[in-house]
Order: sequence, then C-alpha cells, then structure tokens
Amino acid sequence: MSDDLKILQLRLDGLAETMQQTLLRCAVSPVVREGADASCALFSSAGEVLALAEAIPLLLGALPGSVGAILEAYPAEGMQPGDIYLTNDPFSGGTHLPDIAVVQPIFAGDTLVALSASLLHHQDIGSTRAGSVPPDATEIFHEGLRLPPILAGRDGAFDPAILRLIRASSRVPDVVTGDLETQLAAGFRAASGVARLADERGAAGFVSACNAMLARAEAETRARLAGLPAGPFHGADALDPVPGLGPCAAEVAVKFQDGGMIADFHGSSRQVAAPVNCVRSGPLSASFYGLLTLLDDDALRNGGVLRCLELRLPEASVVNASPPAAVNARMNMVRCITSALLQALSQADGARMPAPNSGMSFVIAFSGTDATGQRFLSTEIVAGGAGGGPDADGAPAISTDVGNAMNISAEALEASVPMRLVSAEVRRGSGGSGRFKGGDGVRRTYEALADGIAASIRGERFARVAQGAHGGGAPKGSAVTVLRADGAREELTARSAITLNKGDRVVVESSGGAGFGAP
Repeated sequence: MSDDLKILQLRLDGLAETMQQTLLRCAVSPVVREGADASCALFSSAGEVLALAEAIPLLLGALPGSVGAILEAYPAEGMQPGDIYLTNDPFSGGTHLPDIAVVQPIFAGDTLVALSASLLHHQDIGSTRAGSVPPDATEIFHEGLRLPPILAGRDGAFDPAILRLIRASSRVPDVVTGDLETQLAAGFRAASGVARLADERGAAGFVSACNAMLARAEAETRARLAGLPAGPFHGADALDPVPGLGPCAAEVAVKFQDGGMIADFHGSSRQVAAPVNCVRSGPLSASFYGLLTLLDDDALRNGGVLRCLELRLPEASVVNASPPAAVNARMNMVRCITSALLQALSQADGARMPAPNSGMSFVIAFSGTDATGQRFLSTEIVAGGAGGGPDADGAPAISTDVGNAMNISAEALEASVPMRLVSAEVRRGSGGSGRFKGGDGVRRTYEALADGIAASIRGERFARVAQGAHGGGAPKGSAVTVLRADGAREELTARSAITLNKGDRVVVESSGGAGFGAP
C-alpha cells in the first residue's frame, strides 16, 4: 500500500472517530452518552463508505443504505452547502425507527467532496410504548414516527417545522431534539476536517485520491478472498421459539468466487407478526463485519470492501422484511444472522475463528411519569459473553461481534429514572465449558423506587443457546425474574412488558459464550 493512501485512510478514520466522540461526549440520552449506541461514517458523493468510526457494526451496516436512499431521493448534484437530510425508515436503508440517520454534504468551494453521516438511537420517537421498542408490536405502524428520506434543514440548521413534527411524536422531546443537534454538531466537526484535507490536495485531487483508496481496498480484499476455498459453506441459527409465532431462523450459504463473497440467505424463515424481523441493513451489517474478520488488521476499511460482497436475500423474510413488518426488536435477529455467517466462515477459515458468542443482548426500557407530571425514560443494554477462541478463553460480560455497546452506569440510570441498580456482576459459570471456556454473561438486579414504572424487556437465548465448537460446551440460557415486594415471583419470557411498583425487583441474567475444544 502506498504511504499516501494509507495516511489518507488514517486521517479520514480519525475524522470519523472525531464525529463519534462528539456524539458520545455531547449526547443528552444516557444510552448514547454512556452506552455508545451510535455510529458515524464518511461517504463519497456517490454514497460509498470512505471511513468508519470505531463503533457498533450493527449500525454501521445501516449507514450505506440510509445514505443511498437519501441520494436516490435527493441526487448529489442538487445538494447545497448547509443542507441537512435525515431518515429512520427501515424500508429505505435504516434499521428500526429509534435510529435516525443525519446526513450532511461536505463541500470544498463549489465541489461536493464527501458526505458525513451519523446514526443515533433516540430515546423515544412515538409508538405504543415508551422507548419506541414495543415487544408486542405486530406491524411498523405500532412502532412510532416513520420518516422517509427528507430534506430536514438548510443553511446548517434544522427546519423548525420538522423539529415540531418530531417533538410532537416523542414522550421526551427535549432529549430527542438535543440528540439531533448533537448529530448536527458531529457533522460540522467532520466537515471542517474534510475541507482542510481537500484544500491540501485541491477538490479534484482529494476526490481522485479517495477513489484510489477505495480501489486499493477492493483489490486487497479480492486478493485475500481469492485464496480461500470456494465453498459453499453453510451456517444456521434461530431465535427462541414462541408459541404460535412460527420459526424465526436464519440460514446462509457462503461462496467465494472471482475474488468476491456471495452470502445467500435463501432458506431463512418468512417474516412474522412480531418485532423480531430485520431489514436488509441487518444482513449487510453482519456480512460486512464477517468480511472484515477475514482481512488483516492493517487492511483498509472502506467501501472498497463492500464492492466484494454480494447479498442474496429472500423477500418478506425475517432477514429481509417487507412492509408493514414490525422490526423494533431486530437486533437479536441480526445477531442470529451474524452467528450463522460466522459458522460458515469458520468452515472456510477455521484456524482463526472462535466458538460462537452469546449472540444476543438485552435491551430494557424503564419509563413513567414522576410526581410532578414529568415523563422519565432510560434504556439499558445488557451484554453477554464471548466464545472461547483457538488459544484463549472468551471474555466475560462483553458486547460481541456486531454489537459494541457499553453498559449504563448506576449513576446515569438512577439520575434518569426512579430505579436503583442493586447489583451488577459477572454471572459466574454461565459460559460454556471447554479447553478454552466461553466468557460468562452478566447479572444485573434493579429495584423500583416508585409505583407504576413500565418496563419493556427484549432479550434472547432463553431456550436456544450457542453451541460449542470442536467439542466445547454450550452456555447457560438467559433468564429474567421479577421479585415482587409482596414475595411473589414471576419468570418472564424473552420479550415482555410489565409494570413495576415500589420495592419490586427485576433480575436480568444473560447467556455466556460457547466453549472451544473438549474440556
């Protein structure tokens, strides 16, 4: 790799990371400020990824689709300095409705040289339940305000009418608009840095260098993939069974040909009347992540890699849902897709691939109204454990593969809602046994400090856990237990909505990773 292109990639990566850190430092909502549930990237004017922040791969796969949908609705040649575009439509490149993408064109003089894009999980965008992740949704109309690609502002400021529309749909409007302004600020930070880079080379020279950088990444990726056996290699995984719902399984066949990777998901289940479906951004995120695991650590990470990927997706399926499917709990289906894909890749490159991770995360929303009539809302993300590797135990209590979110601190939770985090600990013994053990999951215990607190809980791996590799053992399944103040005990299912009163406790236990090799 020429030093010039490598340095350009590193500088663009740094600008994307600057965007990311702006979001994490300045966001209003704890799920972003503490949990890092946001992602940033830079794109070419043609919509190809130039640079990615070190963020959540689950979201980074959504940005190319969102940027592409915006460019389709608003072609690049019509964009003006200071324009602001946004969308959260899952069926136009997005993920689920709380994830709003904000895209801003970056100009050097009169030339459009790049686009900045950020995706942030907003606390509430409407829906039948606070937090916009209703576990009982059966169609997208239950899930909140759906925004197709729109021109949301000019001259560097949001259109007040757009903000009024969004505020009218949210239970916590100040939090949502505050986080939108943070996304705008992150884009401004990136724009100033990109403009300096473009000034150094001239606008045309900068665009030419970016194109060469994309071509170099494509060439290096194709050279690496050409050295792998052709396949096909197969993988499969499924969500926990739910009575009356039907199967929710992901199947993939991976082939390597002509220096590219084909990921064919035909055979996956039809979409279901529950919010566990995901749209195209899900398998794209998983496949992009899988491709990156095959590359060397110093490989260029940009849209040139994506040029080597072909997705084949069945329509109206759990891996590629069609309207009006509900999708708010799509995260664990994406983790399921990732697990299936990594199974397939381990057959092609087994010496590098660990045993399966826990393959899930809990998302918990606590909400209600305090004594003054003020609404409160906070979202928790609870991780699991990593699978054991070829030469080391898996890490405990960690967000794995396409997840990269952090836990919410006790201080942030207790400052936002009348809940106490009684304990947070590693769930000892929950990882799979093996020559190299799977990492343990997490146990978190919450106590309600007031009556009438609504809790929305989305999890997975209660019944169907990750399987060990090369003779390794399976981990313990997940569990959620409600301990009522009057002594009653309730065992919840993977997707539950309950009301907590003062003194009630909720114990959340996540699954661990699988073991590698016979114990």
